[in-house]
Amino acid sequence: MPTSPLVPLTLVSSRFEGQVLVARLGAEGIVAAVRGGESPYPLPGPVEVLVEADRAGDARELLAADADPDAPPGDPQA
Repeated sequence: MPTSPLVPLTLVSSRFEGQVLVARLGAEGIVAAVRGGESPYPLPGPVEVLVEADRAGDARELLAADADPDAPPGDPQA
């Protein structure tokens, strides 16, 4: 159960990709959810990943670290 409002973190191209990202964030204790991408047809479309407002910075750092595992934590170049 979120302790603060959910805010947008990023857009991904499919619901599956969003659910994978939510699982990754959840593994770090960050509450996240997906919004969008619900259709009876397998059409790609934007899916929004939401996180708790008070953990949004942590979530962004985690995404940056996952994108560039060689970058030190907090590196603005990531």
